[in-house]
Amino acid sequence: MDHQQIKEAINRQIGEDPLFTDKDKERFYKNKPNRRQRFPAAPKIVTVLLAFFVLSGPFYTFIKTDWFEQPSSPTQEEKEPVEETPPAPDPDPEEPTHVKVEKLKEVITSIPSKSKVKVAIDRFHGVEVEFEQSTKTENGNEYHLLESYYVFDRHNETGDSSAYIGPMPPTKDDFKRGDVEISLKLDWIESESHNLLREATLLYLSEEGDLIEENYSRSAYHGKFIKVKNPNEPVVMDDLILRSIARSVGKEPDNITKRDLLYLEELTINASHLSGIYEVDEDIEYFKAMQSLFVLKLNQAIIPGELLKEVPYLDQATFIGPTVDDLSRVKEGLQTITYLNLINSSFRGTAEDILELKSLNIVRVDPAVVPNYEDLQFEGMDVRW
Repeated sequence: MDHQQIKEAINRQIGEDPLFTDKDKERFYKNKPNRRQRFPAAPKIVTVLLAFFVLSGPFYTFIKTDWFEQPSSPTQEEKEPVEETPPAPDPDPEEPTHVKVEKLKEVITSIPSKSKVKVAIDRFHGVEVEFEQSTKTENGNEYHLLESYYVFDRHNETGDSSAYIGPMPPTKDDFKRGDVEISLKLDWIESESHNLLREATLLYLSEEGDLIEENYSRSAYHGKFIKVKNPNEPVVMDDLILRSIARSVGKEPDNITKRDLLYLEELTINASHLSGIYEVDEDIEYFKAMQSLFVLKLNQAIIPGELLKEVPYLDQATFIGPTVDDLSRVKEGLQTITYLNLINSSFRGTAEDILELKSLNIVRVDPAVVPNYEDLQFEGMDVRW
């Protein structure tokens, strides 16, 4: 069955007349409610009001504008902020004396070249005021020894010259008057192959007003500076000790100063002519000044440990005669020694006493007095008699 035949069959089934007649249409539209707006003029009123507001803004601006008035300059608040030029920084404040001294010491102990030392001296406006030169021949080699003195003056800002014309080294009064802030002495060894700073000495006033002397030697003091306070002060000690020091430094006992204590390397106190043991009881400051003391020999004499411990580089100690029965009174001051000689002393201690000396490498002791000396050898100590 084709398409046309199907259509005709459906029409015959439902009928050829339309289902929705004109009478039905009339009935539908008659019953439909009336949806017209109640206020037909409202859209027009809204449009008029909107146009009024749009036009009134420009009109108000026009009538309020004074077209002949010059434009006013912006107020201070409206101006862009002007960036102020910061004040020039203050110059670096003058460095304290002790700071300058420490910086000079740092250069000196660094095994410096002459040019490096000169830079440090120029930085603090140091001026060379004395210069000496000599020649020395050793092992067929010729060396030039150069000794230079420098002064540093707070008022000398150029470093071209110095107003100081006094003696070298300067006195304590020169420092107090402000003629000199720092004094520096340098000893150089020059050869064809190298220049070597051998020794240096610094002088300055401490904050407490004491004259301080610091010394450096490349071959001593473990490469460090040693220091003494008021080096020119006379030493007031017992006559036996003064005479012992005088023999070591080659001076008269009445002329011994604290500077001599600083350079004292060996000290022998012989009290064998006295009855009983001679005990040293002096100002501890004197022992603090003995920063070069390396060898100590005590014959029928004793220096208590609380004094000996102030001697920083003591390396060898010898006791002779009736001095110590054991090491209890002196061991506190013998902790730096590497050599101890007890062979001719009154020592009656034990190996344990000797082992309390932590730096000791060599000991001379009577094996009859210390029968267990093998304990010392077991600890790596060289035992001799």
